[in-house]
Amino acid sequence: MVEHSPEINEEMIEKARKLIGVWLRRDVHWPATYEQISLHDIRRWAVYSMGDDNPLFSDVDYGKKTIWGSVIAPPTFPYTIDSTIVGPGFPGVQWIHGGDNWEFYDVIKPGDTIVARARLIDLIEKKGRHVPRFFDQKGEVIYVNQHNHIVARNYPETLRVPRSRSGGGMRGYDAKKEIHKYSREEISEIDREYLNEFRRGSSTLYWEEINVGDQLPSIIKGPLTIVDIVGFYAGRRSVYNVLKIAFEERRRHPDNVYYSPTRGYPVHPAAGHMDPEIASEIGMPGIYDQGWMRVNWFSHCLTNWVGDNGFVTKLSAKNYSPNLVGDLSHVSGTVTGKTVTKGDALVSIDLKIINQRGEEISHATAEVKLPSKDTSTNPWPAIARWE
Repeated sequence: MVEHSPEINEEMIEKARKLIGVWLRRDVHWPATYEQISLHDIRRWAVYSMGDDNPLFSDVDYGKKTIWGSVIAPPTFPYTIDSTIVGPGFPGVQWIHGGDNWEFYDVIKPGDTIVARARLIDLIEKKGRHVPRFFDQKGEVIYVNQHNHIVARNYPETLRVPRSRSGGGMRGYDAKKEIHKYSREEISEIDREYLNEFRRGSSTLYWEEINVGDQLPSIIKGPLTIVDIVGFYAGRRSVYNVLKIAFEERRRHPDNVYYSPTRGYPVHPAAGHMDPEIASEIGMPGIYDQGWMRVNWFSHCLTNWVGDNGFVTKLSAKNYSPNLVGDLSHVSGTVTGKTVTKGDALVSIDLKIINQRGEEISHATAEVKLPSKDTSTNPWPAIARWE
């Protein structure tokens, strides 16, 4: 058993470097993630993990009438196949979601079977305003369907940050501990924004109709509650093991354990998303969201705008600051470019999330493919082959 909150040392760094380029085993995920995908899997992810009631992701009859001929999964559904956490080595050192760089090649439908492969491709030492020394583990995760087609690829960043008791953990977020109490008027306004959320749906947005500088209709998420975080986990096809199965996992992976300093019991290190004691040990000012949640929200904003006939081809996102229980997030986007490349009518978008304190806590760039009135353009997403 390793020290509960070790500092990063040279032995850890050397062992992690030796794993660069090695395809990793992914037995951290329950085997059912590689079973056939059901309508319920897709619906759960959309509704519970994203808070998105788009019928394209849940209604069979609606899906049959679209160009896809079926319900399809939201772009970020591959998170439920493989978490994109590529963080080998550094036992006892906390991992934190550092960002994602998604490429999407094809839609996922009920009945598909997706498998994933993952490897570490780089390890970079960094220092920041809130962490004196940490490491960024850059990975590659490839998702392949039953037809041997790559449906998605991600280049994730997993940050390895020592916990507070090591003396090198995160710091400087104390100002975020101030609690914002929402007035009834504020809650009513939030309710109105949810009620009036824009969704293009079956109406077609053509590439020719887009201009640089166009604003995407914004969406809101929050105020964040523990129920929202639990709902995110409930929507996943794989989640952290519990009770007897959790103890079995700890025997297999004894380094991936956190022990409560006040109560002495073992728990998964990710419990800081629901337990204030563990959140504090990581250096967070309170219970905080799972980093993928905000990537989901960027995806939600994009799919609302492109409608049923558009396709998200790329989504790169970074989280700058914790999103805490009680925080309200405003997701917005701006068109930054448009081009036709290899027959694809593409639009580039810049997105951000601003909280109720006026802080930009997340940023993303995206590329979407839209229908074009020019019949020489490609009508369908390009399919990449497994190499």
